[in-house]
Amino acid sequence: MPLSRRLSAPKFEARWPAVVIWLCAWGLLWGLDGVLNLGNLALLLVLASAISGVWLSALASIGASAVFVLMFNWFFIEPRYTFNVHVHQDLLLLVTMMGVSVVVSYLMARLRAAAELESQHAQASELLRELSDQFRETRDMQLQGQRLQTLMAQEAACEVSVLLLQDGASDEGVGQSQLIGQAKGQDLQGLLACAQNFAAMGPGTGRHENQTTVFLPLRGRSRAYGAAALHANGAKGLTALQREMLQQAGDLLGLDIERAQTLRLAQQAKDDAQSQSLRNTLLTSISHDYRTPLANLMGAASAIHDQAARLSTDKVAALAQTVIDEAQHLNRMTTNTLQLARLDAAPLQIKKDWESLQEILGSVLAKSRQRHPQRDIVVVVPDGLPLIYCDAILLVQLFDNLIENAIKYSHDDTPIDIQVQPKPSALEVRVMDQGTGIADAWKGKVFQAFERVHADTAQADATEATQLRRGMGVGLAVCKAIAKVHDAKLWVEDRAPHGAVMCLQLPVLQQPNVVMEA
Repeated sequence: MPLSRRLSAPKFEARWPAVVIWLCAWGLLWGLDGVLNLGNLALLLVLASAISGVWLSALASIGASAVFVLMFNWFFIEPRYTFNVHVHQDLLLLVTMMGVSVVVSYLMARLRAAAELESQHAQASELLRELSDQFRETRDMQLQGQRLQTLMAQEAACEVSVLLLQDGASDEGVGQSQLIGQAKGQDLQGLLACAQNFAAMGPGTGRHENQTTVFLPLRGRSRAYGAAALHANGAKGLTALQREMLQQAGDLLGLDIERAQTLRLAQQAKDDAQSQSLRNTLLTSISHDYRTPLANLMGAASAIHDQAARLSTDKVAALAQTVIDEAQHLNRMTTNTLQLARLDAAPLQIKKDWESLQEILGSVLAKSRQRHPQRDIVVVVPDGLPLIYCDAILLVQLFDNLIENAIKYSHDDTPIDIQVQPKPSALEVRVMDQGTGIADAWKGKVFQAFERVHADTAQADATEATQLRRGMGVGLAVCKAIAKVHDAKLWVEDRAPHGAVMCLQLPVLQQPNVVMEA
């Protein structure tokens, strides 16, 4: 039952207990007549009046007490069957009975009214709690407004319109705001005025009492985020408690909208700051990491072009190799940056198929050994590995970046070890180097875009420090993104006695059925 009906419904429908109590009381009076004196019989009458007051209204209780006092005078006060009272003590007894009955009835009525008011407040609080739970279930402002409209219509038993002011909408105009329900002409102006003035209007509000519509603002802490209009005659019948409860319901929505807008603005400010920081980092990386290899490339190409006749064959070959190396370096940085941007875009559809990990690693090793013929790369792959469901092109780039990272952060005379270890429902690939390792403070940052581990000058020579400065810091970020789209895990560990281990754990799914051709 709506709260409005519960609040306005008569609380004294069950009057039969009072009738039973009075019948029992009169039965006792007749049964004890002659056994007890008049004072004790009068106490029975007062007791019945007090108990029956629990089920009767104050007026009914006082009226019943007056009638039964007169009946007591008629049946029990000498001379009986008349309203005459010959003894002054009997008159005092009747007056006292009447006074005590009235006082008891009045006190019982006040106590019952206080209990009913407390019950009504509890019911209103429960309704508001349920409405708050409904608001938390969705962030859709229109759906929240519809739920508020439904509750108000049920409680006020009248038509309700709700105006929601959108972000950036002016209180002086509808703009992009949402109107739930029907409101035209003066009602629409009233909704806007209510939101603008941050105050209720209409009957019982102290403002524009001559109107037939009650307007309630949806109040936040600093402004109103809309208003609700309760139309027609139902609005005039609202009690103060009903109006207060409906206003609190509107305030719940106003505060929820304000909280959502505050969170949205905070997130937008955070995103803007991150975007600005990313742009600054990207510009810094481009200005250094692209300009340096371009300068080397242009210098080598210019030397070949301008001085080819005076240079030896070995010198020309060295300059040509510089051009190739720098071009490959630029290509790698560009590919990683574009791949990272692609992988960060949502949603991303990748082309997966059943692939052999041995073949993928073989393809990567062939290119790595071609680029770094002087480096020793040791691979340990057991036989009989299951197939993995993946995008082979992306995994090739992932392993290529891991191997390049290991080569970059280790000395030329140390090997790069690659081990494949079968795990329950997974294959774990470990790429290990013998470099200076990664400090604990950097282990959580190495997979972030544009983050590069700073070289420890006490442990790194000039050549290594120069190598560490090359690159934009997107290689491992791309690896992390590729691992994520494959539901794989990628992390870094320390290698004893020194060095780092990049661990990749690829999930192994149920193997496909292979049909052998005859």
